[in-house]
Amino acid sequence: MKLWLLLLLNIIILNDPVKSAFIADNGDVDEQGLYSKSDQVIILTSKNFDRRVYGQKHSLLVEFYNSYCGHCRAFAPKFKSLAADIVSWKNVIQLAVLDCSVEENNEICRQFEIMAYPSFRYIHENYVKGNANVGERFESTDSAEKLKAQLIVKLQTEQSMGRLRFAPSLDIASYASYTSALSDVPNDVTYTFLVFENANSTVGSELALDTVNYKQIRVKRVFDNCELANIAGVTHFPGLVAVRATLEPTPLTPKVPTKVNLLKAVNTFLKSKNYVFPVSETNAKDNSLYSNSEEKLKLSSSDVIYYSDLEKTLKTIFHTEITRHKTLKGEELQALLNFLDILVIAFPFKGNLKSYTEDLLQTLRTRNEWGGSEVYDIVKSLEKTHAPVYTTDLDYIGCKGSQPKYRGYTCGLWTLFHTLTVNSANKPGVQGPKVLTAMHGYVKHFFGCTECAEHFQAMATRNRLFNVKENDKAILWLWISHNEVNLRLAGDVTEDPEHPKIQYPTTSKCPECRLSRGAWNLPAVYEYLQRVYGADNIQEGQRVAKSSAAAPSPFSDLDIGMLSLLYMA
Repeated sequence: MKLWLLLLLNIIILNDPVKSAFIADNGDVDEQGLYSKSDQVIILTSKNFDRRVYGQKHSLLVEFYNSYCGHCRAFAPKFKSLAADIVSWKNVIQLAVLDCSVEENNEICRQFEIMAYPSFRYIHENYVKGNANVGERFESTDSAEKLKAQLIVKLQTEQSMGRLRFAPSLDIASYASYTSALSDVPNDVTYTFLVFENANSTVGSELALDTVNYKQIRVKRVFDNCELANIAGVTHFPGLVAVRATLEPTPLTPKVPTKVNLLKAVNTFLKSKNYVFPVSETNAKDNSLYSNSEEKLKLSSSDVIYYSDLEKTLKTIFHTEITRHKTLKGEELQALLNFLDILVIAFPFKGNLKSYTEDLLQTLRTRNEWGGSEVYDIVKSLEKTHAPVYTTDLDYIGCKGSQPKYRGYTCGLWTLFHTLTVNSANKPGVQGPKVLTAMHGYVKHFFGCTECAEHFQAMATRNRLFNVKENDKAILWLWISHNEVNLRLAGDVTEDPEHPKIQYPTTSKCPECRLSRGAWNLPAVYEYLQRVYGADNIQEGQRVAKSSAAAPSPFSDLDIGMLSLLYMA
């Protein structure tokens, strides 16, 4: 009985379609997914990957992401901020991105064994293509500053291994005098800036990278406890001293010795010496990924389900989600078979899509292990065998956002799951709980938002998803879960302003769904969900048809009372 008191869903499922882009002959694009060229990142595609990654004179940090992954969308502004911040480092390291939700990029993501989004891989200079060469895994962080600090430490390590010889020295050493500190400085260097710090600090290295394009300037890291620190009179760390080629020192340590303030001190000092600074890289960014002239959509009725939304969602599942594993076996393969099985049972198929799905299921049952590329080839081959598989134009209608970065696939996935729970309840036997089980397996092993999948698994364990044994409770379990997500994400940066995340159904859509005290009237909610997601209500296009009659609610009074406790004032 306590099950329904624990149903608090903490899954983040965000809404975002894949943004398309024109790909030139050389494979370079101006924009794709969450990034554009103005974001100071290299946009990788299946056509330019080898050319832009292998054999480069600089190193790379590549973000493999999924454009409808909520965590990826939340992190994208931070990655863009980092790219703009280190644009002057481009001769040493550059940032690159690859959208794994783009079907053409899927094979690369499999080769690099990308199973979590976002995933970061460090690629050193002169990297060679090879089956085992998938870059060095880089720990994901929650901020641009942490990622930058991690990146600097990596560059320091790379130099200690003999790489990045062309980059400014990031090493740290002890010196007994200015003469020894400048002993290896070239004769054409006018000023050397000594940064006194401990070995774990990244400030000196960052300052060296920030000034890498400054002509006749050198930055060196010095241990803060060496004899030269005493000679220089540095007492606040990190400390900064400018030294002319003639060994004349000038203390520059700011009151608050952050990297930003140290860089300001360097620039102010050089400006006073009439130093000619290098032409700065443009950091002007188009903060809007999409044209202001884009036509805004009229809000589609949330009471209408479009078959095009469902078909496009299934095509994304078949083409990019289930094929992203390098190897598919064991629990992952069984989860896929369970998902396909529940599709065959409960999806309201039209045309050849059902025979196609049945054939896919039967084919995958013939072996205990598949390669992701093999699954993709089967998907494409069966599409030709059963052509035409899809009956619509494969565009989002009800799930289309006001901008391409909003809604799309994950809205379609919610719609698909609701449709399956409702229509399975109208099949013989108890199929609704099987939908929840299949949904759990799909989200755990195939959904492209890793953080979302982790939230879902934690919720499923805590709230006993597998204890749901009845069709009606399966329908309401998913409805309660969806409303919990909406409540938590209302006002979030990922929310479509023209499609706010609300507690649904609203009183305007279903006035009978609320009781006088504000609690949910569950029999009415159940009938509403049956009416909206039932097969008879699914529309081909924009025209809204009249709703069909819903099946009567089979709830007992006790069931209703338990569930209502969640929503009582």
